[in-house]
This record gives sequence, structure tokens and C-alpha cells, in this order.
Amino acid sequence: MVNLRTLDLNLLVVFEAIYSAANISHASKKLGVSQPTISNSLARLRETLDDPLFVRSGRGVKPTPKATQMIGPVREALAMIEGGVKDGDEFDPVTTRRHFRILMIDLLEPLLMPSIIRRIQDHRSITLEALPIATTPFIEGLNDGSLDLVLSAFFGDAEDIVCEALVSSNLVMVARKGHPVVKDELTLEHFNTLGHIALIPQMRAMSRLEEELHRLKLERHVVYTVSKFWSFPHILATTDLIAIMPSGFAALAAKTQPLNIFPPPFEIPQQKVYMTWKKNRERDLGHAWLRGQIKQALAESLAAG
Repeated sequence: MVNLRTLDLNLLVVFEAIYSAANISHASKKLGVSQPTISNSLARLRETLDDPLFVRSGRGVKPTPKATQMIGPVREALAMIEGGVKDGDEFDPVTTRRHFRILMIDLLEPLLMPSIIRRIQDHRSITLEALPIATTPFIEGLNDGSLDLVLSAFFGDAEDIVCEALVSSNLVMVARKGHPVVKDELTLEHFNTLGHIALIPQMRAMSRLEEELHRLKLERHVVYTVSKFWSFPHILATTDLIAIMPSGFAALAAKTQPLNIFPPPFEIPQQKVYMTWKKNRERDLGHAWLRGQIKQALAESLAAG
């Protein structure tokens, strides 16, 4: 048993940094201390916990089963301590060092990130990391603290999760100009018989669209699946596939690719994109700042058309 009275909490900060960076030298840079200091702290923690915690892997390190078991509770504890200490304090993005990890559906990136990056690019205190939505387990990431926010069609209804609707979008059908079959309209027969490009199944599962298609007893012939919306325009413009896309993104794509946009041949409810986070981050002033930046950037982008 570990005697918590003798456990230095700074060692847990080092542990989390190494786990996140998967590299000793990167962790030292993140914490602003020397590499020998990080190594000494890790050695102390290894002795205390009687486990190596990390082993060499390529150019970095990988966690042992013990470290993987620990990371969730450690991140939860550090977040609670940080929130309690900082509660009521001012958060200054110019001087407060924070690294935020965001899981974001790719079509939001050009709407949100330029505005936010312009505000922080001259400061060394705030850094942002966008993780791939197709391969990142977002529920686990929110729970273990490796994710700060999820921006997607996913709506979580757990008691410890907060979901805020960011934006709603109509869905449209898209086909290339000069399509041999789709001319002035895209019919239900076209929808049923032509090949589609679509997101990979795990991403489609986040959307209410799949539920609606199932309710209408419609099944697409999906020829090609991709992990991001930005793959759609070029494929659509150079093949005879069709696709369902958010209207705003379709209009943007049609500015640079020879694409026609059609109303869907059946009624589809609007799709919403949510901002999702853990309820225990509510009192984190830095986290609140990040959420505010995202909402402000989205409002600016929508106002600019």
C-alpha cells in the first residue's frame, strides 16, 4: 500500500506529463524543467509505487499496465486540485501556461481555429492540440482528462457530462456538375441506386442522420468511406458518387470544386454540433476561457458568412 502522506504530488504532475508526451525530454520541455529533474522524479515515483511505470519504445516511452490503470484517477485528481486552487483567481492567457486538447469534427477547423490562433500565436503560454476524431476514444478521453473538449454531433446524456449545442445545419445532397444521371434534381431513385461517399461507420454513428435513414428504411450504397469531410469535395468532383453534406460546408466546397447542390429527396431534421466536456471542469477558469473562445470564433465566422 502507498502511504499518501509521504507521496509528493509533484511526482504525479511529472507522471501525467510523461504519459501525455510519451517522451521524457518532451515532458521536461512541457513542464519547463531539466531532463535530469524529470528522470529523478520518475525514479522516485517508481520506487514509491514499485513499478517501472514507463518502458522504452522507439524514440520515446510507453506506459506499463500499472501506469495505464493510474492515469485516469491521477488526471481527475490533478484537475480537481487545479480547479480548487484556481477557483476565483484571474485567468490570463498571456501568462497562464495551459495545453488544451480538443477533439473536433474536421469541418469546424476552418471556422474556429484561425480566429483563436490569431489571438494566442504571439504568446507562449497557451497551446492547442487537435486530435483525430476518427481514432480517438472520446468518452475515455473526457473521463481520464486527456481531452478537454469534444466538438461533434455526439450528444452525451451522462450526469457528469455537459453538452451545449453550438450550431445547427441543414443537410443537402451533392453531385458533380455534368453528372451523367443527376441533372436538375436528385431524386429518391438516385439516392437509392447511385454510389455514395460517406464517413466511416464509427463517425456516422455519432450522427442522428443514421437513425433517420433507418427510420425511413433507406440504405445507402456506400462505395467509399473516409474519416474526414474534407475528403468529400475532390472525390465528388472527379467521380459519379453522390453524398449527404452539411449545407454550409457544401456551399464552401462548391466555391472551389464543380459541384451541384440539391435538396434531399426526403425530409431530414437539422443536424446539431455540440460542445461536450466533463462537469468537473465547470469551475476551471482556463477551460471556461477556451469554451468562450470557441463560441466567439464561431459567431465571428458565421457573421462573416
